[in-house]
Order: sequence, then structure tokens, then C-alpha cells
Amino acid sequence: MTNSLGRLFDGIIDALRSRVIPKIEDESARAEAYGALDLLRNLKPRVEWSVGPLHDDVASRLALVERISTLVEDASAPAAPSASLAAPQLTAAELEPMRDRLDEYLAEVLRWTAAQRAVLPPGRATEIEAAIREQQRTRLKREVKLTAPPLFGEISRGQ
Repeated sequence: MTNSLGRLFDGIIDALRSRVIPKIEDESARAEAYGALDLLRNLKPRVEWSVGPLHDDVASRLALVERISTLVEDASAPAAPSASLAAPQLTAAELEPMRDRLDEYLAEVLRWTAAQRAVLPPGRATEIEAAIREQQRTRLKREVKLTAPPLFGEISRGQ
């Protein structure tokens, strides 16, 4: 599962407070770090994940769940979670738990598929696993496009 934005903020805040700021010797730099810490603490309750990519995540998972449902309709597969994007203007706070439930379901389907491989029609388990892998591959490619390149040069030079 993906971390929530709140957990990411908490992790950054904790790292600054407990590991970074105590090691800053320069008073001016320490004041700047406390300013950044204060900014993060005030941003946390005011921001949420971008709804567009989150909506796309949920939509792709729902399409995959529907595809899997057709592949396992004859078997005693795990029940798909009820989720819908029919409501207009869903917020990130509404989409995140939906995405997480769908992720849990897909993991459950993978476990079920592994346990039922011998009794499923030939190739069905492979088809289900391939569909899940392809959805994950597509999601990861999009995540890479959304992620800013790391500042390795600046980090290695200590700037």
C-alpha cells in the first residue's frame, strides 16, 4: 500500500526534529531548518494528494477488478470490494481508502490464485497474475514520470 500524505509529513517532520536539526551547528542554518519544520507542520492539515493521479489509480484498479471478476466468475474467488467512482468530485480523503481496499483485494486475489492454481482452468492463474503485474507496471511508470529527479549531485557535494 501507498503511504498516506499525513504519514509522509509525519516522517519528514520527525526526521527534521530528531535527526537533522540537533546536528546543525550554525545558528542561522538551524533557524532556517526550524522554519522549514514549522512550514511542514502547518502544511500537513491543509494539503492532500493530487486528486487526478489518485482518481486514475482507483479507476485502473477498478477496471482490473472487473477484469479479474470475469476471469474467476466460475470459482470461489475472494469477493471484490464495493467501490465506485460514480460520485462527482471525490476528494483525496475519499479516494485513498478506496485505493487501499482495492490493493488489499488484489493481494488477496494473488494469494487465492496461488492456492487454487491446480484447480483453475489451464492458464487462468497466469492470466490473472499477468493482469495484476501489467497494472502495477503501468502504475509504476506513471509514478516515475510524476517523481522529480533526486538531487544526488547537491547531496554528494553537501550543498
